[in-house]
Amino acid sequence: MNTKNVKMKNKTFPTQIMLFLAACTFLLSACTEDTIEQETEVSVNPEAIEELEEDSQLITKYFLGDAVQVRLEEDGTYSLAGTDTRLFEDQLADSPDAYNPNPVPGEELTALALAGGIRKWTNNTVYYVINGLSASVRSELEKSFAEWSNKTNVTFKERTNQSNYVTISSSGSNSNSGVATLGMYNSRGYIQLGTRATAVVIIHELGHTLGYIHEQNRSDRDNHIIIRTENIQSNAQDQFYKSSSATLLTGSFDVNSIMMYGSYTFSKNGRPTITDLNGNTLPQRQARLSTLDIQGTNAAYPSSGGGNPDPEPEDLCDSTANYSSSKRYNVGDYVLYYGRLYQRDFTRWNYIKNCN
Repeated sequence: MNTKNVKMKNKTFPTQIMLFLAACTFLLSACTEDTIEQETEVSVNPEAIEELEEDSQLITKYFLGDAVQVRLEEDGTYSLAGTDTRLFEDQLADSPDAYNPNPVPGEELTALALAGGIRKWTNNTVYYVINGLSASVRSELEKSFAEWSNKTNVTFKERTNQSNYVTISSSGSNSNSGVATLGMYNSRGYIQLGTRATAVVIIHELGHTLGYIHEQNRSDRDNHIIIRTENIQSNAQDQFYKSSSATLLTGSFDVNSIMMYGSYTFSKNGRPTITDLNGNTLPQRQARLSTLDIQGTNAAYPSSGGGNPDPEPEDLCDSTANYSSSKRYNVGDYVLYYGRLYQRDFTRWNYIKNCN
């Protein structure tokens, strides 16, 4: 399928972080209505789970070099079975070899680079268009924008005529849920929210929009948590995969990250799907960024990439070291390569300016 031929419908929907780079809407506690107040998690749309049980059209693709199960959605994007992350065709591959975790500056101009990958929003700013949200969801959305904008270098602004923007609309689902595309794709992105979406969900979806995948998918997660596979719904097992190649934006695993699943997400029997190493359930999800979420975002989106650069690009030309093929770079890092200034993106380098 050629992505260029895909026509997106008008009803676009839609850490530390593993800040990256797939999948979730947190789950309301898996038992009865009586348990919801005890364990309020972000909700997985129950209609999506029912569809998954009836739908066998899951296929294996590779995302950031890891095999994942995906399903083609009506709008031409791919979803990880039942979760909130939507990927475009160019962000997936048919072979693990298509992903290079250590790209060289300038490769984005050649066929060596993965066409889509995951990209940051330019100038630390996400412009948005809102379609059809209720007043209550809009209020929660404003709280969510403020949480990111007040605590990190990222800003959310309503679009006027900007070419890069995300469209935020209603899914029509009567639930506290959401889905979002991952990062900026060809200057676009979209989020779709349930009619009862709250800030704890929306802040999480904005994290996906910024390019972040789930915390429990980190390669080092087994040093910090236990995935209780015996309690996970059969169609959701793949959501707990480990990403062996995603770049870690901060040094420590963070159970408090806004991108972390809750202890009962995708439970099939009311028992926890994730615990700490001592068997205890994790802290309840909160509508706020953790300290490491903030640190990780400010590393990925440093202030020098925002509307008030500090330092100026000219200063970066004087202070930035040359690229080294033996060094592993993090998102947000700057290098000089043959006199050209680059900044590391999630899956590529972005050219900034010529320093000669």
